[in-house]
Amino acid sequence: MSDRDLVQRVKDATDLVALVGQAVKLRKQGSAFVGLCPFHSERTPSFQVVPARQFWHCFGCGRHGDALSWLQEREGLTFREALEQLARSAGIEVPAFRERPREEVDREDRLRAVLEAAQGFYARRLRDAPKACSYLQSRGISEAFIQEAGFGYAPDAWEDLVGQLRQHGMSPDLAEQAGLAFRTERGTLVDFLRDRLTIPIHDLRGRIVGFGGRALGDAKPKYLNTRETPLFKKSELLFGLHRAKGTLKEGAVVVEGYFDVLQLHQLGLPQAVAPLGTALTDEHLRLLARFTKRLVLCFDGDPAGRNAMEKALRAALPQAFEVRLLELPPGEDPDTWCLKVGAQAFREIVAQAPDWTGFMVDRALEGRDLRRVSDRMAAFRQLLPFLAFLPEGPARGELFGALAHQLQMPAHEIHRAVREQGGGQAEALAPGPPPLPEVDERLRPVILACREAQSCREVAAWPPAWWESLAGAPLLQALLDAEGDMETLPAGALGSLRHLEARLAVRDDQPSGRPLPHLGSQLEEDFVLREIQALQRQLRDPATTADPAMARQVESRLTGLLARKGALQRSRRTRGIQEQG
Repeated sequence: MSDRDLVQRVKDATDLVALVGQAVKLRKQGSAFVGLCPFHSERTPSFQVVPARQFWHCFGCGRHGDALSWLQEREGLTFREALEQLARSAGIEVPAFRERPREEVDREDRLRAVLEAAQGFYARRLRDAPKACSYLQSRGISEAFIQEAGFGYAPDAWEDLVGQLRQHGMSPDLAEQAGLAFRTERGTLVDFLRDRLTIPIHDLRGRIVGFGGRALGDAKPKYLNTRETPLFKKSELLFGLHRAKGTLKEGAVVVEGYFDVLQLHQLGLPQAVAPLGTALTDEHLRLLARFTKRLVLCFDGDPAGRNAMEKALRAALPQAFEVRLLELPPGEDPDTWCLKVGAQAFREIVAQAPDWTGFMVDRALEGRDLRRVSDRMAAFRQLLPFLAFLPEGPARGELFGALAHQLQMPAHEIHRAVREQGGGQAEALAPGPPPLPEVDERLRPVILACREAQSCREVAAWPPAWWESLAGAPLLQALLDAEGDMETLPAGALGSLRHLEARLAVRDDQPSGRPLPHLGSQLEEDFVLREIQALQRQLRDPATTADPAMARQVESRLTGLLARKGALQRSRRTRGIQEQG
């Protein structure tokens, strides 16, 4: 079996509606299933699953794909991993295959085994660590959640973990490569985490890639991550996303620390995630964008927390996120505040978080003496890069009016400055899908037929003049160039095709199954009529009447076309009689 045949067999065996339905609430409409798009914020469903053609498509953001790309987007899998997962579910055997060198894959497998062994070691040690257990209790962590989250304890000893791994036949060098150990100046290999509460860090698929360690004594820093490895890159991971990824329909709550995430998860707010001791990066945001375009930034209620919130906002707005900010009371963080007010109240606070504009205006005006021109201008300069991301509308005008009053400057000057700064740059940076071309209704059945190679060969024999002036002609030409092979169809053409298929499916408006020769005859007849009209107009043109030779040439061409029109109409009537009989 060829690779392509295997992929198609796996797709055929996959219930795409059931697969997508695990994350999107779908309802049947026509021959499609519709729901709210999981990739962008919307109130009216524009997301479609078309099971007959085995694809999903969103009219709103333009994203589309099949069962394999769904797992790649939603689960962070490679193509091969997605194929293997669907094949296992369908009971289909996938031949052994390595996309990367075997040595590299085997090394990763060994590193994962060491990390799993370390997790077992830390978890066992927690049972005999009263101060670690007491600390978890003081933070309101239940016994059940201790097990669920995988808390552990790294003993206050130099070589306990290294020795344990050695006893189980695991090379100490692997512990070093996994970030669990390091070498002293004398070359001795010792444990990296000591006398710390341990918290496993997972990748998007839920596999352990590293550990965070919370000091239980006076050790600095208070929180320490195991070092980066081929499996663990802090800038590309968000703590808790492996749990949160299926719950982000209404948006992600981005917090700062381990316990913020874990406490919210324990109290029933699984959409919480956090960067791993770094600022929110573009890579983090691209990762979140797979699942949501809504963010609630909820950082500690202190100057450092507000600074972090502003930095995150600067990164998120250019990527077209809808951002709300939840500023907590001074001295509080999401962990402590959620415990104080209760899970339900905190959930309501998150739902009612205001957008970012008020926060940024307050930040810009904070500590300024607005009686002074220099302070007013400094506040405006601080705000200007953010104002460009405000969408056009009444709310924008109201905000600019209020700023004009506070900063004692004309509102039209604010509008002008924002335009010069790049007003509307949010839309320019993330404009949504390009407008998809309309397809002439006469060309739709031909385009859909050309999804098959045999039909492509038949249509390729028709004169292009029959259809090249009709809306949708570039899509038909792309299908002809690809000879019906969807794998080689350019991305833009495939998006247009999926758009057309989804639109017809949701309306249950499938073109009639007329044979291709009949469709070709109709296109030819329409072409002849257009040519006749053009020649008739040319005959009335003064330039033609003034040139007898040109007039005779046009009349000759017109006579031939009128004869062809008659023949085509007679043929169409004959077909109609035969079809009725």
